Amino acid sequence: MAEAATPTTAQTNPNRAVAAYNAMQKNFFVQDGKSLYRLTFPSPYPRSGNPYSYLWEFSRALFGTLALAGVPSNLIGGTSYVSAVQNRLTGLANYWNAQAQPPAYDSYVVSLGGGDRYHDDNAWIALALIQQFRMGLTTSLDQAKQLFSFALAGWDTNPGDPDPGGVYWVNQGVGYGLTNHDRGTGATAGNAELGYQLHLLTGSAAYDGDGSVSAAPPALGASNMVNWVQSYVDSTQSGSGLYWNVVRSDGSIDTNLWSYNQGVMIGANVLRYQLTNDSAYLSRATATANKALTTYGNFQGQPPSFNVMLFQNMLMLYPYVTGSLQSSILQAMQSYADWAWNNPSARNTRTNVFYFNDAGQPVGGTNAPAQLRDQGAMTQLYALLAWSASNYGKLT
Repeated sequence: MAEAATPTTAQTNPNRAVAAYNAMQKNFFVQDGKSLYRLTFPSPYPRSGNPYSYLWEFSRALFGTLALAGVPSNLIGGTSYVSAVQNRLTGLANYWNAQAQPPAYDSYVVSLGGGDRYHDDNAWIALALIQQFRMGLTTSLDQAKQLFSFALAGWDTNPGDPDPGGVYWVNQGVGYGLTNHDRGTGATAGNAELGYQLHLLTGSAAYDGDGSVSAAPPALGASNMVNWVQSYVDSTQSGSGLYWNVVRSDGSIDTNLWSYNQGVMIGANVLRYQLTNDSAYLSRATATANKALTTYGNFQGQPPSFNVMLFQNMLMLYPYVTGSLQSSILQAMQSYADWAWNNPSARNTRTNVFYFNDAGQPVGGTNAPAQLRDQGAMTQLYALLAWSASNYGKLT
């Protein structure tokens, strides 16, 4: 039975963000000097033998910490989370594979064997680094630029492939990349966001490419990527989304409509609009946002980590749309946040640890573990709800 709902005040979300973050640090952070996290709580579960989380889950803790660092200090007792962000970057360095060609982050800690390099996970890390820059917490874009080079190397260059072009999900030719040749919305549009961000921050249009959709575009960049998604995985073929998941090597389509895929296309089109002032891109982002709000309803059928990626990209759209859509975005975020907080099957009311399964269903009390990805995502959500709208331009 859910707790009785209480009115949301200006202090509600900051308090929840701090509580969720403190629970993440207490129950998932490994106190061994490496600044890393456990994958689950309790840990290990199942008995994988891995003492630390994978890069994907770590990225959710990184984004949660960044979001908390952006909450106005007067709402969190004057506490600064800048040093916490630096600690996440110390942990992140454990995944960096400098020997890879091109260098990128492995899916697991390199000193413990590393793992496959995923083009979507590296995009999320790069976008976190861009957000760190936009928040004034670093002055360097070097690592983000390096990760865009990794994205470019992940473009499908085989003209004989179905729907040629697009960024592979996983680095090809090694490990899982020997058998998995999926190209999809997340890896492709996520890296398009990265390219557009680099153009905005450096002034170099070289990051955009020429926009052509092929295995061998004359100039490859963000516009090639977003146009490929628009051409091959738009479920409506009309520019209004929603977007399917991946094109498989045999040309079949994974038609899952994950919420995060809608987010990266919203964000990519918002950034493209900022660069070109072409209202067609803003219209696409707005149409996808409206359709996502209608399709996902209460968002309880999607994983928290996916939903919060969508929500953050919707906040990137927020300054460019009318008050009605602005209200709908914030209302959807707050409603989902309240539901998760007040449902004892989603949040342990004693520890503030969140419990969801892979489908986003609450599983507290069913002997299933809590996941770092969910704890980081919920920290991020409550923190974002406490941000000033004037700072949404710092989001990625």
